[in-house]
This record gives sequence, C-alpha cells and structure tokens, in this order.
Amino acid sequence: MRCRILVLCGLICLFVVLAEARQRKVNRSGSGSRSLAARSGTRVQQSNARRGGRLAARSKNLRRRRLNATKKNRRRRNLAKKSGRRTKAKSDVSSGSSFSTIPLDFQQNFVRTTDNLRSEKSFLAQRYGFSFARTSGTATLKNTANMEYSCKLNIGTPKQKFIVLPDTGSSNLWVPGPHCESRACQKHKRYRPRKSSTYIKNGKAFAITYGDGSVAGVLAEDTVRLAGLAVTNQTFAMTTKEPGSTFVTSNFDGILGLAFPSISVDNVKTLVQNMCSEKVITSCRFAICMKGGRSSSRGGALIFGSADTSAYSGSNSYTYTPVTKKGYWQFDLQAIYVGGTKVSGSIQAIVDSGTSLLTAPTRLYNKINKIIGCTETSSGECWMKCSKRIADLTLVIAGRKFVIYGQKMKMKVRTIRGKTICISAWTEAEGEPVILGDAFIRHFCTVFDLTNNRIGFAATTSST
Repeated sequence: MRCRILVLCGLICLFVVLAEARQRKVNRSGSGSRSLAARSGTRVQQSNARRGGRLAARSKNLRRRRLNATKKNRRRRNLAKKSGRRTKAKSDVSSGSSFSTIPLDFQQNFVRTTDNLRSEKSFLAQRYGFSFARTSGTATLKNTANMEYSCKLNIGTPKQKFIVLPDTGSSNLWVPGPHCESRACQKHKRYRPRKSSTYIKNGKAFAITYGDGSVAGVLAEDTVRLAGLAVTNQTFAMTTKEPGSTFVTSNFDGILGLAFPSISVDNVKTLVQNMCSEKVITSCRFAICMKGGRSSSRGGALIFGSADTSAYSGSNSYTYTPVTKKGYWQFDLQAIYVGGTKVSGSIQAIVDSGTSLLTAPTRLYNKINKIIGCTETSSGECWMKCSKRIADLTLVIAGRKFVIYGQKMKMKVRTIRGKTICISAWTEAEGEPVILGDAFIRHFCTVFDLTNNRIGFAATTSST
C-alpha cells in the first residue's frame, strides 16, 4: 500500500514538473517574438529616418546647385554684356538638334605692356611676312633767338634724355661723357653708361674740330632714339674734354651729325646711315624745316624717312639739284643777285644747319656789303640801322629763283651798352664754297635725299 502511494506521489510530481516546463517554453517563445518585433520595428524606423535624411540632403544639394548655376549664368550674362558678346543657346528647328556658344576666357583689368605688344607684332610679322616698323618720324625743333635749332634725343635703356643740335655740316653724334670735367660738361647733361643695360664698350679715342670749337672723348655704342625711331648699337662719342667757351653757353648738350659718312671721324656709321641700312626708315632721306620770327616758339621740324613738309612749306613740290661732292651737302649754286645786281655766277654751295649765318668768299662778301650799304667792323660784322631798307637776295638753284626779302637778311643784336642794332646775315669766309645756314633754311624747307644724292628745296608759305 505504501509503495503505491509513493508511486502516485512521484507521478504527480512529474506531471507538475512537465507542466511548468511547458509553461516556461511558451513564455520564452512569446517574449522572443515580442523582442524580434521590437527590434524589427526599430530597424524599420531607422531605415526610414536614414532614407528621409538622404532625401533631404539630396534636395538641399539640388537647391544649392541650382543657386550656383543661377549665379554663374548671371555672371556670364554680365560678362557678355561688358565685352559685347552674348551667350545663349540656339536650336536647329529643322533638324531638331541644338547647340550653344561657349564664351572665351577674358581676363578683366588686364594691362598690356610694351613687351606684350612687341611680341605680338613680331609674331604677326613672322607669320605674314610684313613689318610693323615705322617708316618715318618727326622731331620738333626748338628755336633759340633764331640762332640755334635743337631737338630731343634719347640714348640707352632706360632712356637718357639729351638736347642735340642737328648739323648737316658734320657726321658724328656726341654728348658729354661721365668723366668730362670741362665747364661745358658741368653745365649740360652727361651720358651715364652704367645706367644703361644696352651700353656696349668701344673705347676708341675720338676728337673733332668745328669752326668755333672742338671736343675729344671715347667712342661707345648704345640704342639711340629720335623722332619715335630707334637704332640699336649706334656708335657715338662720350666727350671727356670740351675746351674753351664755345659750348658753355649753348642750349644743347651735344651735336647730331647729318652729313655724309665720308667725313665721319673714325669712319663711324652715321645715325641716318644706320636708319637706312637697318630699314628703320624705308625712304632714305630726311628734311629740315625751320621757323623764325613770330613763329620762333614752334621752331620747326626734323623729318626722317619722308619729304612731306607741307605743314611748313604748304606744298610737297620741290626743286631738286644733284649733290656735286659727297661729304657736306654740296651743290651748284648757279647765280646770286642782290636786288637787280648779279654778284656771282656759278659757285659751289653747302647747306649747313649747324650755323645761323650765310658765308661768302671775300670778293663776293665785299660786293654784297657794298650794295647793302652796311659798315664793316674790325671783328668782321657789317652793321646797319634796323630801320634801313636793303635789297632782296635771290639765289638761282636748278634754274629756279629763290628770293629772300631784304629785311630778313638783317639780324638784331644788342651791344654791350644795351643798344639794339642790326648786322648783315652775311659773314666772310676765305675761299669757296658759300655756306647757307639757318638764315636760308628758315625760308625754304630742305630735303636731303641720300638715295638719289640730291637736295630739294620748297618755298615756305609763312613769313619767317
């Protein structure tokens, strides 16, 4: 009996244990499902949140791109308006295709330099086989009391500025040098070779004597600029001595020789000769027009590569005569008249822009003074009252008469006592030739033609 009871109790306990085990299994299964559902719901929410964030970011980026595109288009339109270009899309209606123009890059506020311009000109000249070089140039002359005519000239890189006297009676270019201690050099500008990047040392000794003075120095080479034209490696002289008082009171620093190369000291090639050989000017000639009297402030002009003197002569019609001897600009002066009296037949003459006077051999000088009625002095001048009327001067050149009114053959001067009187423009010089200086050139623009070895004269229309 007792055994049965024990067996029954065991069965009851087993049944209870199995029931509790089953209940725990069910509970674990339910909680796992709820946890899985919870986890699944969280993942879905996170996924949706990420998807929403990406969509928002894409929308924001799109708006930013549209805004940037709008700004770029606005800048392009403004740029197109400023540069005179419009950029807009075009469509081909017939074919249905479309295309758009793309603007070229444009650098605003770009400043072109002279090097940029020269490079571009050089490129075009090489590509198409032509030259941009200037073929002519004009330098303004300054008139000082109808006695000196000067012009500006530059030497070196950067430019060193000088005032020079254009002289058809000599062939060398010189300016005061850095080591010149003469009084004349101290009063004028000096060339400084160390300040020029294009200076080339030469060192050969130089000396030249003029009718009323002399200079000495050494040769050098550098770029010379005149009338807007440039000659590279031009040989010139730097003076080391300018003795005496001749150049002390002058209004110019140096002299620009314009005569033929045959009288050039040390056989230096002249500035005009280099202009011609280097094709700086295509027409190998130059002209001088001088103004005087009331127009003295204008001075006149020194013209290279052209014979257009119409601004000063009123015409480009010239009377030409051949050069009879290369050296100075020498020609045959066929006759000279003072009033109605012939004082000379054919005689050699020189056009010399470096002197303000007219010179004549002694016999001719005496004839002219006798007709004029002036009084000669021991110093070689012929004085007269400024109110005195004198006969006109007529020069016959290449069969044409060139007349200078007698009143223009007088030059006003002031004596030591402060009295103003007049002297004749003629002065005495032994032997031939006759020298026609500024007193002649002021009335007739003169063309110096190296190609054809001739001199041309054009009457001016102004009262000088």
